[in-house]
Amino acid sequence: MEHHARPSPHSQRVPHGQGYGPPPTAARRGPGPMLGNTAVPHQSALSQQQLHQQHQAAMAERELAKRRARKPTDKTIPEGVDEIVPNVALYKELRDMERRYDATILRKRLDVHDAVNRNVKNYKTLRIFISNTAKDQPWQNSDRPLDENAFDFDTGQIPTFRVRIEGRLLEDEEDDAAEVDPDSDLNLEPPPGFTGPVQPPRKKFSHFFKGITVELDRNKDIHPEGNVIEWRKPAPNAPPGTVPQGPLEFDGFEFERKGDENVNCTIKLIRDEVPDRFRLTPALADLLDTKEDTRAGIVMGIWEYVRINGLQDPDERRTINCDENLKKIFAQDRLYFPQIPELTLAHILPLEPISITYTIRCDVPQHFSPTVYDVTVSVDDPIRAKMSALLASPSYLQGLREISTIDEQIALLVQSINHSKAKRDFWHAMSVDPAGFVKRWVSSQKRDLDTLNGEGIGVGVEDEEARRKEFFDRVGENVYLLLSKQGQKQGGGQ
Repeated sequence: MEHHARPSPHSQRVPHGQGYGPPPTAARRGPGPMLGNTAVPHQSALSQQQLHQQHQAAMAERELAKRRARKPTDKTIPEGVDEIVPNVALYKELRDMERRYDATILRKRLDVHDAVNRNVKNYKTLRIFISNTAKDQPWQNSDRPLDENAFDFDTGQIPTFRVRIEGRLLEDEEDDAAEVDPDSDLNLEPPPGFTGPVQPPRKKFSHFFKGITVELDRNKDIHPEGNVIEWRKPAPNAPPGTVPQGPLEFDGFEFERKGDENVNCTIKLIRDEVPDRFRLTPALADLLDTKEDTRAGIVMGIWEYVRINGLQDPDERRTINCDENLKKIFAQDRLYFPQIPELTLAHILPLEPISITYTIRCDVPQHFSPTVYDVTVSVDDPIRAKMSALLASPSYLQGLREISTIDEQIALLVQSINHSKAKRDFWHAMSVDPAGFVKRWVSSQKRDLDTLNGEGIGVGVEDEEARRKEFFDRVGENVYLLLSKQGQKQGGGQ
């Protein structure tokens, strides 16, 4: 006996196009991956909150834009008001004077911003004082004189020397003082109760350098350690744990080492300039006629060279047709100008450190006069600092806000004058010819309404407007009679 399988009810309800997969109930009941239910809802809720905040911010910005669009800005009094108010001529003179002042102030403000952004550098002299003292040297021990016949010349003490390096930035009026004492009172604080003008703080010695390295030239077999003394300026965004102990800015530092012989040392000062300056390769230095410059200065110098020599492509202005000098540097016939900052990286080198040689004397008295070296360093233009302080001063910003508020008040007053002038013209025209004014006014309103509603829309509106016009035509005769009666009464009363 053959048994035919009865079709499953699920197989008869398979929708078109879904194939013969398992029934939906079986798919839902089957085992599935264990998914966490905490991260996804939190993420979706957070996304919804962010979307809501963005929507609120966009709505607030649109509302502010609408307010700014509705805010009046015109400060010009309309024509015809000077016939009514005699002070309008004075207001116009003040407006002309304000325009001239605004143009001058705007030009000066742009000059100030340009001077602040240009970052002009001045060059001054940094005077460096280097000195050393010797301690516990064999020739300094007077308590235990050396025995010439003894085999051991040890005095029982460790001879050492201490080196001190200081720096002072000389101002223009101090250049005549050739031998400035490093312990002088050039950087003293003003005394208590001092009411005179306070000078800006002087830049300290460490401000001008990224790092200072002192290399001792002595036998490494006898002194294997301590021959290199190094200081590095911490980065502005360095973590607190990586910043070394001690002051961040200092006028001088000193170090002590063991030794009883004269030692030659080399002091290397790595300059710290903002923005960074670089040393140029000989070919680029000949092209720009300078040995050191910033990246922006290098690009600007190349642009000036291209512009003066007419090397821009006449069709594509951003393309440069290289001459022999540019080909020596970039080894290309044509350059795309935005590529120049990247191409010049191969032709700039870090600045060489300032090297100073000094001999540490251990055979001289303890109080030895310092050796003086003059080094040229770059400083910010003092006028630029004053301009920056002026632009950031609260009084300057408060003044700009007050001027903006006064301008808004003037614009509102002028808008009120415009409205008053329009009302006056309306009633004046109606008083001169009431009937003709009403006809013209109703006809204008009818024409505007037709324009807003469109042609052929609403025949009832046309009838209504026509009815109103006929009504005002009839009213016009009564208005004439009323005005003539009032004139006769006034004439009779006089």
